[in-house]
Amino acid sequence: MRSQREIRQPGDRAVAPGGLALVQAFVNSVNVEFGPDEFASVEGLNRWLARNGFAPPATAPDDLDLDLARTITLREALRGLLRENNGAPTDERARRALDQVARECPLVVGFDGGGPDPVLRPARTELPGVWAAVLAATVEARLDGTWRRLKSCNEHRCEWAFYDRSRNRGSRWCSMAVCGTRAKMATYRGTRATSNAGSSGG
Repeated sequence: MRSQREIRQPGDRAVAPGGLALVQAFVNSVNVEFGPDEFASVEGLNRWLARNGFAPPATAPDDLDLDLARTITLREALRGLLRENNGAPTDERARRALDQVARECPLVVGFDGGGPDPVLRPARTELPGVWAAVLAATVEARLDGTWRRLKSCNEHRCEWAFYDRSRNRGSRWCSMAVCGTRAKMATYRGTRATSNAGSSGG
């Protein structure tokens, strides 16, 4: 099974560095425009977990639907923050959702990260532990300054999470050739329609 680093990114972009690769993989568990959504089924979730180094959860059948819903809630809340990183207004709803999920998956400070500095690690196992690992990677990226470079594509039909390596952190689309061209064509058509309406009204 392919690792996240082997999955080709739009525009041939490189995968996000360090722990942000996990956050990126988590958000990109669904192709917004075409599907599928890996978190829509237990089988899809288990495939994602295996591909990203996690064991499948031993969750009771009655709890599976709730766990899938919470996983999707966390994913879309993170996507809301990645929109902010790409110039969107503050998403208070996303922040509230993150707070709610975070209460269920606490983090603890540990010194088992292979280096001299403390690391954040999940205090729980099963799916809450996976959510906590994703949140820990988010916190650590904020601390090391890489977080703002992880963005949601500005094309609303895509919203793929991509890592912006440009010097001025000015990339707006995951792929200039695809999503950037789409956006520019939409702007052109809108400007042309407005111009035509003004001409016919005059």
